[in-house]
Amino acid sequence: MTKFDPNNFNGVIPAMITSFNKDESINKEGIRKTVNYLISARVNGLYITGSTGETFLMSQEEKKQAIEIIVEEVNGRVPVIAHIGSIGTKITTDLGQYAEKVGVDALSALPPFYYGFSNDEIFKYYADISESTNLPMTVYNISHANLMDLDMLKRLASIKNVKGVKYTAPTHFNFSKIKKEIGESFKIYSGMDEMALSGLISGADGIIGSFYNLMPELFVKMYKQVKNNNINEAKKIQEKINIIILFALKKSGYPFIKMGLKWLNLDSGYVRRPFNSIIDSENEKTIINELKILTKENDLTGIKFLETL
Repeated sequence: MTKFDPNNFNGVIPAMITSFNKDESINKEGIRKTVNYLISARVNGLYITGSTGETFLMSQEEKKQAIEIIVEEVNGRVPVIAHIGSIGTKITTDLGQYAEKVGVDALSALPPFYYGFSNDEIFKYYADISESTNLPMTVYNISHANLMDLDMLKRLASIKNVKGVKYTAPTHFNFSKIKKEIGESFKIYSGMDEMALSGLISGADGIIGSFYNLMPELFVKMYKQVKNNNINEAKKIQEKINIIILFALKKSGYPFIKMGLKWLNLDSGYVRRPFNSIIDSENEKTIINELKILTKENDLTGIKFLETL
């Protein structure tokens, strides 16, 4: 059973990367370093083995290994939410039971995708997961797996262990509807990095995202500014974040994040194929030079990974 009250699963929660070596094997030391780096930045929890963790490029045993390493290294310092979702219920529940056994605090799962499952089948998928463990669960609403409407979310919220939603879409006006019709205790986690501030202002309890790995200090600072009602200061931070995100996405997504983490000596430079790693290439040298210019032109001070350039 979780050591933490699910009501307190709030704040800044990085969707943690999984460290790999050049030969694509799991980099245990890199994972441990990343855990400690993020916790030292005062994040409020970790969301692991999700899309950012390259979960769909990992075997079931590799996911179990990553979960166990992370839980051991965290050692109860912050809540750990393990994403266990896959296309099949059996695979998903097996991973969820293992995650509960090794000590995660909550589960999350992408809905089953590809085959165009019906709402009844999606409901049964989440109900089966809930019945297989005692942990609180966050459903995952994302356009890649077809966004669920409010009626479907209300239906899922009736499942005993479903306590919230990771909502990765720009329709933040729905947050107030979700809170009103499902209940204030139903957690909403805004999942779009470049709209984290919008999510918080719209009523999200927390924010989960990929670029939190690379610049956790900015998201933590922005969250605190929102809590202190300093919205203008929070907006300035989001603008800095977005300058970097928009630049990064023109180059790549996860490979860029891992490249920046490598500059912080976190051993996280490599992604799994078919992603292309950037590090140790001419492309990396070009990006470094472009980032130096970007930093100067936009006064991107106080961002640790850029200070390494």
